[in-house]
Parts: sequence; structure tokens; C-alpha cells
Amino acid sequence: MPQATPCPPEVLSRRLLLGRGVALGGGALVLPWLAGCTAEGRAEGASASRPDLATLVGAIASEQNLIAAYEAARSADATLAGRLDPVLAHHREHLAVLKRHYVPGSGDRADEGGGIPSPSTSLLGGDGGTLAELRDAEDRAARERMADATKAAPGLAQLLASIGACEAGHAMAVRRTVRAVAPPVRSKSGVEAVQAVLAVEHAAVYGYGVLGARLRGALRATATTIWNDHRARRDELISVLAVTPVAAAPAYRLPVKPDTARDAARLAAALEDGLVPAYVGLAGASSPGLRAFAADGARRAMARSAAWLAKAGAPAPRDAFPGLPSGALSPRREPGE
Repeated sequence: MPQATPCPPEVLSRRLLLGRGVALGGGALVLPWLAGCTAEGRAEGASASRPDLATLVGAIASEQNLIAAYEAARSADATLAGRLDPVLAHHREHLAVLKRHYVPGSGDRADEGGGIPSPSTSLLGGDGGTLAELRDAEDRAARERMADATKAAPGLAQLLASIGACEAGHAMAVRRTVRAVAPPVRSKSGVEAVQAVLAVEHAAVYGYGVLGARLRGALRATATTIWNDHRARRDELISVLAVTPVAAAPAYRLPVKPDTARDAARLAAALEDGLVPAYVGLAGASSPGLRAFAADGARRAMARSAAWLAKAGAPAPRDAFPGLPSGALSPRREPGE
């Protein structure tokens, strides 16, 4: 299984509340290069001694289905190649890394591997149009990887959270969806990861306050809605900490000077990008509730980043594993493997 980035073990409660997510721009947006992702096919047969294998096999099956759907869409309409190929490349990278971590048992543990289903193109064929179907599939896949992160061990949870964030960037999953809420932290262990997320949420709140002055109309309303969501996340993180929360700085050095509306959109994308590594790091926590909160935060940040980049006329995100340290891409072997 992949090696997690440093994140001390912690004891956390199982409380997982439901909230409403924030819609970016009031509805689904279409990426100029959009194609799809979905998560289907769960393999059975992993033993209780290695529960991550079932989750891993399901994620592998999902990526195989997504790749098959992309390839089918590309074959059916060659004019889509320019839009689909960059996303298809990401999914191939996801599949390669997930398979790298798939290490079935051998000898007395040969039954622990679980079978990987054959790929399917069943993701297509509805009445909504190819790009819309692929976009919806990406959205579903991102949310399924978030759910998987709650069941996986910390290292694999970080990988799944990063893949889900990438898929959310593809789909710009900006519909109103149920949002995971952070459970209270019951001990000081692991607080560093929570504080790291809080620190970047402080910076996001400050940055959105600055860039909002450069926007007008619908974009300003969108920025205000997201600003309020970051304020809510900040307050939520403060409320679950049992120690003194890291304080906001009086001011922050912004990565982009928002002189124009386009610059403001680029700044918003940079602020969201800055959140992803912290949330992916938090996905290595031992609490399923906190892992769900972290994976959800990474997914939303990448979706917003992609949307703001599109508004700024900038290239789409290129990283197939946003926020994930390179060392986590290779599995750490367990004894006997």
C-alpha cells in the first residue's frame, strides 16, 4: 500500500454531519477539454486481513471503465480528441499507479487479491450527450473516491483523495451536493494536519476578500459565495480543535496581483490549488470521518480551480495527482509480499 505523508495517528470521533455544498456559478460548467470518469465495479473476495484490496480493486475497475468510455467516445467522434486526450492521459496515469499498489497475496494468502473486472463502456449511451455523460461520470467518480478514502488505510486514502480531486477538476463538480463535515479532534495527535488545513483556509478567506473587489456581476456573486464557504470551513475547523487554533495573519502575500478580472480569476485558482496539498495530507488521518472531510475538501478545491482557470482563459490543471507527494505514488511492500 502507498506510504502516507507524515501525519501522526489520532483518536477521533465517528460523528459525520451532513451539510450543503456550494455551487460555483449556480450550475454545472462544461470544460473545454472535458471527458469522463466514473466508478463502477467492485470486486469481492479480499480477506479481512487486507481490507484495502477490495477498495483498490474497485478504484482500478473504475479507472478502466473511464478509460474505455473515453476511448469509445474518441473513436465515435474524432473531433473530440483534442478535448478528451489530456483527461484520458490522466486516467491512464491513475490506472498505472493504482495497479502499482495492487499486490495480491501469494501462498497461504493467495485468496486475498480479488479479481479485477474487464473494462466496460456502459458509462455512455444515455440521452444527455457524450460530453455531458462523461462529465457526470467524472463527478460520480470523484465522490466515490472520497467515499473510498474513508475506508482505506491512511496512505491509500491520500492517493484516492488526490485522484478524486483530479476527477473533480475534470468535471468541475460544482453542483450542490452533500458535504462531509469535520468530526471533533479528541486528542493532540494529528492536530498538525488539521492546523495546516486551517492555515490555508485563513489565506483563502483573505485572498477571496481581496479579489472580490476586482469582480463584477455574476463572477462577484460566485466569489462571494465561495468566500462564505471558506469562512464556514475555517470556523468549522476551529470548532473541532481541542487546542488553540492557528491564527490568521494580518495579511498574506498573494501569488497573483489582481489588477484585472482575469487576474482575479487566476488568483482564485491559485488559492484553491494551495488548499489541495493540505487536504490531501489530512486524508492520511486515521479517522474515517476526517478522511471524508479531507477528500471532500480536496475535491471541491480542484473543481473550483478548474472553473476559475476556465474563466481566466488559462490552461486546465495538468497534474494527475494533485497535492500528492511523489513518494506516495509507489507502494510500500509489506512482509511476505
